[in-house]
Amino acid sequence: MIIDDRPLVAFLIPFASRMVKPKWEIACDHLRQTLRSIQNSSNGNYVVVVAGHEPPDFDVRFDSRFHFLSLNHPIPSHQKCHVSLVRDKLTKIAAAWDYTKSTSTPKYVMKLDADDLISSKLVTWLDKAGGEAGYLITHGWFWRSGSRLIERTEYLDRVCGSCLIIRSDLADRNGPFLTELDGVPLDEASSTFAARDHYSLVPGSGISTLLMNNSHQRYAAQFAYLGHQLATIPFNAVVYRTGNPDSTSRFGGFWQPKCSVRMVVGSIRRTRFITQRLRKEFMLG
Repeated sequence: MIIDDRPLVAFLIPFASRMVKPKWEIACDHLRQTLRSIQNSSNGNYVVVVAGHEPPDFDVRFDSRFHFLSLNHPIPSHQKCHVSLVRDKLTKIAAAWDYTKSTSTPKYVMKLDADDLISSKLVTWLDKAGGEAGYLITHGWFWRSGSRLIERTEYLDRVCGSCLIIRSDLADRNGPFLTELDGVPLDEASSTFAARDHYSLVPGSGISTLLMNNSHQRYAAQFAYLGHQLATIPFNAVVYRTGNPDSTSRFGGFWQPKCSVRMVVGSIRRTRFITQRLRKEFMLG
């Protein structure tokens, strides 16, 4: 009898430098909550690699499956902040993935932001799933940090980067996946196309691997380009933390949601009080 003892999934967490974090203690606290949510998984067959310039104010290795990777590439500048932050994030993910591949052979890999939370059911569900090429997380929750309210969404992938699980044999496959969101300049025609169509591959895009890009609304098209269909996870699997005073997206006002009256009413209808079950499932603080 052959026992496969490789990790089922590797979680890669890029952690921004304290030089670009307005409130370092909050950043560290949120990372700790993220790690606690992973540790809370009903299936413990995973590894976690956090990559950053400086370690947080606690020892990431409080669990033997957790690792911290210290990096020393240039810290993002504020002059071209969004591009710098995205490149910093991708550099850290690349380093975390290289480290993971050198120490283990996970079946799947997932990029996870350092302030988002996963369901305790996610790893168990993945273990029982059919081994698809990848899984998109569309169902989840929006949570304003510290609030007693939480909002359900079926469009998590439109705004949250913690929305994709890739089978590891495909993670390093290449394609035209880099756009302006990743800091790649496009000509006028391609830029217009990207602004009009948020889901297709953009003509003139730069080449990257499936793992190493930030165009999460185009993930289905990227998998199709490689000849694979992207499946979806059928339950609320991730909490996306909003209203984070320490979020690096605050620089330059990169993401400014525009809400109509209809959107506000819909948001109210999807909002509920956080139950004890939800607190336990996601380790909501």
